[in-house]
Amino acid sequence: MGFLSFNEKYYARKLDEYEGGALSDAQIYEAKQLLKVLDDLCDEGYHALSLRLEDKFRCVTRLKAVLKRNGARPFEAYHAHTPLTYGKCERALDDFLSALSVSLPDPAQEEGSDLLFDIADYSRFLCRDKDTSYVFLLRDCLLPYMCLAKDGKEGLYAYPIGRAFLRDISGNENFDDAIRLPIYSAAEEGIDDFYEFKEFFARETAKTLKTYPRVKDTLARLLDAIPYDKVTVAESGYCGTVPMLLSSIDARVDFKMYTTAPFFFDVYKDRIFCKRYERLRLFETLKSQDALFEYASFKDGKFYVRMTEDEGVFDGAKAEIAFVRAQA
Repeated sequence: MGFLSFNEKYYARKLDEYEGGALSDAQIYEAKQLLKVLDDLCDEGYHALSLRLEDKFRCVTRLKAVLKRNGARPFEAYHAHTPLTYGKCERALDDFLSALSVSLPDPAQEEGSDLLFDIADYSRFLCRDKDTSYVFLLRDCLLPYMCLAKDGKEGLYAYPIGRAFLRDISGNENFDDAIRLPIYSAAEEGIDDFYEFKEFFARETAKTLKTYPRVKDTLARLLDAIPYDKVTVAESGYCGTVPMLLSSIDARVDFKMYTTAPFFFDVYKDRIFCKRYERLRLFETLKSQDALFEYASFKDGKFYVRMTEDEGVFDGAKAEIAFVRAQA
């Protein structure tokens, strides 16, 4: 059970449904999103799933045929930017973010896309929880963090807990894959009640963390340092791997995501801001949330980053931040 087997069964079942008769607008939209999931994985360099599904039952070819037969076109496939270079100097993340917040351009001179307006709305969506601290997972949620931090709101934490950080403290190149596995295993078992899903994940993840005590100890210390009764983790979305991991370590943790894939809509429900999965890759690859800096190290309880050397990226990122902050 796992990522490949779940997707194989899910896509095969959906294709049988789509090819069985006339489709509603909702089904056509879902088919477009499912094709976009595969396109996005390929854009990130992971081609194995698409190749496997195409080889097994011509999945991509058939999905495209379904859309064409119903007069629809796939969502435009996103193509990643040229790889960026970062400086060798490491800087404490907190210092970098503080300096960034006072170096922004005049927002009145910046133009915003539908996505940037969406992110401003997502930031307001997060603010619904009172007496709560917020952990923003960077880089993907830098804009909501900068948006809410503009008025000196307390209880905000910016933590670059992602693939690079987990690889660093675990010493395992594929640690995030091991943590993600229970999510797909639970989905493959048909668990769609969130609390049952969470319990399954926590039980399986506890076994993994026994092999990686440094990961659990490090994350537990970060969470223990947050003096609030409730902790909401904010993420861009899709699987919810890191929020689920944090919630398995600290019972105070819940989370919100911008969106997720269609096969997780019924699990995460009110924990997602919207069902516009097709915008997720764009959300994650905005200059401010993808290219501005990269995780460098974690020392003495602090995160350190390396900044981009591309002035165009830096200016573009600051423009995005200024615009979103002005909408909140």
